[in-house]
Amino acid sequence: MLKEFSVIGFKNFRDRLTFSLGAPKNYDFNTDQIKGGIINKGVIYGKNGAGKSNLGEAIFDIENNLMALSANPFSNTFSSPFSGVYRNAYTNQDPEFSYTFKFGDDEVVYIYTKKDPNYVSAEKLIVNGKTLLDYDENRKKKLVCSIPNTKSLNFENRSKGISPLLFIYRTIRFDKKDPISKLFDFVKGMLWFRCLNRGNEFKGYKGQVEQIENRIITENKVKDFQKFLSDYAGLDYELSAIKTGKIDFSGKEEVLLVAKFGVNQYPLPSLLSTGSQALELFYYWKMCFSDITFLFVDEFDAFYHYELSRKIIELLNKQKSFQSFVTTHNTSLMSNEINRPDTVFLMTDGKIKPVCDCTDRELREGHNLEKIYRNKGFED
Repeated sequence: MLKEFSVIGFKNFRDRLTFSLGAPKNYDFNTDQIKGGIINKGVIYGKNGAGKSNLGEAIFDIENNLMALSANPFSNTFSSPFSGVYRNAYTNQDPEFSYTFKFGDDEVVYIYTKKDPNYVSAEKLIVNGKTLLDYDENRKKKLVCSIPNTKSLNFENRSKGISPLLFIYRTIRFDKKDPISKLFDFVKGMLWFRCLNRGNEFKGYKGQVEQIENRIITENKVKDFQKFLSDYAGLDYELSAIKTGKIDFSGKEEVLLVAKFGVNQYPLPSLLSTGSQALELFYYWKMCFSDITFLFVDEFDAFYHYELSRKIIELLNKQKSFQSFVTTHNTSLMSNEINRPDTVFLMTDGKIKPVCDCTDRELREGHNLEKIYRNKGFED
C-alpha cells in the first residue's frame, strides 16, 4: 500500500507537497476506510487549478518510471493523458518524486529525480531502513548498489535515462516475496482514469485497451452490466449482443451491444447520456478490480447526479483489495455517513491535508462536514 507520497518541482508543485496516508485518526466509524494503519480510501477536494489532477499525474509518474516498456496503445475509445509542461515553470530544479510503501512487514522507500518524463537523473531505493540502491548521474561515483547478484551487471548497457532499478529488475530474477518484486507488482496494478468530454483517458494497468462494450460481451457480462445500469442509474434496458456482419479494427466480426424495446432495438451508445457513458466506463474498469492495487479516478463524478456519486463512493469503499482516491467538487460527499474527517482531503496553496487537520475544532461523527466547509471552517 502507498503510505506516503511527496513531490517537488513538478507542474504546479513549486514547493514540496506531501500526501500522507500513514497516520489515520482514531475514529470509530467507517473503519473499513483504514487498512493496516493506512488510509485505504479517500476523496480529494480543491478549487479549480489547485492541483488535484496534477497530484494524480505525479503519483503515477512511477508507472512511467518502472513500467517503461508497457506503452499504452489507445483505441478510438481512449486517448492518451498526461501532456503539457512537466517541470514547474518557476524553477530549473529537476522534479523529485518520493514514495513510501508498506507491503506486509516490509517498508520500501523509493525516491528519484527526472530531467524529463523519460530521463531518470537520480534514484534511491531503501528497504526496511537499508539503502540498497543510490544513483546520481552528477556524482563521480554514480552508482552504489548492494542488491544481491548485481555486481556483474554492466549498467552502461542500459538505455540512457532509464531507471537503474528497472534495468536491474529486467535483468535479475527476484523471488515474488522479495520487497522489490512487491514494489513492481504494486506499480503494475496501479490505474488512473477519467471520463471527460474530450474522451476517456487512462494510465497504468493492462498496458492496452479494447472497446468497452466488446469487453463486456467477451467476458459474458451483458446481464451483469444490465443490472448495474438498473441498480446505479435506474436504466431498465434489456441488453443483448448481436453480430453486425462487419469486421472491426482487430479483424474480428463486430459484435454490438443493443437495448431492446419490444420489437425494436437500438445500439446502446445511441441511447446513453454523457453521465451514463461515464458510468459505462466505470463498469469497464470495475471488471478489473480484482487485479488493481491502487486506483485514482480524476473528476470521477463530473457527469454524475449527486445520488449516483454517492453510490459509486459506497461501492469503492466496499473494495478491500486496493487503495482508491477520487477527485471531485461535489460537497455532498463531505459526509461522515460515507466518509470520515481523515479520509476527506483538501488541496490549498500547494498542500493537501485531511479536513480534520484544517481546523482547531475536534471533528466528530455528528458534525456536518459539508456545512463547515461551505462556511469556510476549514481555512488554514
